[in-house]
Amino acid sequence: MREFGSEHPAIVLPDGYFDSLSVLGREICYLRSGREALLAVALDCMKDTNLVLLMPAYCCWSMSAPFEKAGWKVVYYRLTKDLTVDMSYMGMLLEEYNPSAVLTMNFFGIASTREAISHIKNCDPNITVIEDFSHSTFSIKDIFDDEVDYYVSSIRKSVGVCDGSIILSRKKLGIQADPYIEEFSASRKNAQTLKGQYYFSKSEEDKSAFLSMLRNGEEVLNQFDSVRALSPLAAEMLKMINGESIAYARRENMKHLVSLLEGKICMPENIRLSFEGAPFSLPIIVENQSLIQKKLAENCVYAAVLWPLSDEAGKVCENSLYFSEHMLSIPIDQRYSWDDIEDMAKIILKVVNDNE
Repeated sequence: MREFGSEHPAIVLPDGYFDSLSVLGREICYLRSGREALLAVALDCMKDTNLVLLMPAYCCWSMSAPFEKAGWKVVYYRLTKDLTVDMSYMGMLLEEYNPSAVLTMNFFGIASTREAISHIKNCDPNITVIEDFSHSTFSIKDIFDDEVDYYVSSIRKSVGVCDGSIILSRKKLGIQADPYIEEFSASRKNAQTLKGQYYFSKSEEDKSAFLSMLRNGEEVLNQFDSVRALSPLAAEMLKMINGESIAYARRENMKHLVSLLEGKICMPENIRLSFEGAPFSLPIIVENQSLIQKKLAENCVYAAVLWPLSDEAGKVCENSLYFSEHMLSIPIDQRYSWDDIEDMAKIILKVVNDNE
């Protein structure tokens, strides 16, 4: 039951989370977005010949597009049912393509890449390993593998910054980012401010305005016209973050929601592995993906599909295709309280039971 009144909780002070990543011994670079960070890495690790990148078939188009734009040939590899690398298929591709780089990802914090990375480096230590840690932004210290050459994360997917991504690189990046665009960051900040006000006003005018501005911002990023620096506004926002409190909230919300849905809603068998870090979201598996997504939205639970796959990727890996066509990403982040998770679980159970 929700509680009202009584003493205020403490104001959460910043803990310098992103500054603390310097303990990992990497060069740190902040850019405007995750896709631009991947483009920066794609350009930075280019070699004279054989620009072949192995990438998981289960991926967003914005992960592969930066490499294709930079001139790389993207070859997809298979995943197992638990979203870890299919080691046999990886070995075959390493032998067939002799790639210059491999991109990995610990999906939802449940699919360790350590074994695959070790295998890749044992095969050829000169292969560049790039890991997207957008699903583990606030638990990178727990999963850090020194054999990874570049770690990349889209920070703005996890917290309310107007722009922001991070690269943890073994060496200083050889490219120079273009200047930030103040209009872009200011527009995103205005949209996020209106969204915050909407929590109190429920003004449809505010909602329409912030949704329009957010869509416009995504269209700008989709153009891939350059690699741009992090804005000063976003840099100030990052200084205000308390990473420990964010990780705690995500972890506790994930445990809570899983406990309410377990045995009633299909989830990845290894979902409890996410309890060890700072989970990104809870993927649930449903048969009628589009219908369930629509019905959840009608009840104010907005569950994204991560991700629609390209035809090529879907043909390579049936496990990735099945997951893409049946999963919904349920938010469990630091915006939500115990009571919010209780309400969310009730909505999910009712919608799925009524429509499956």
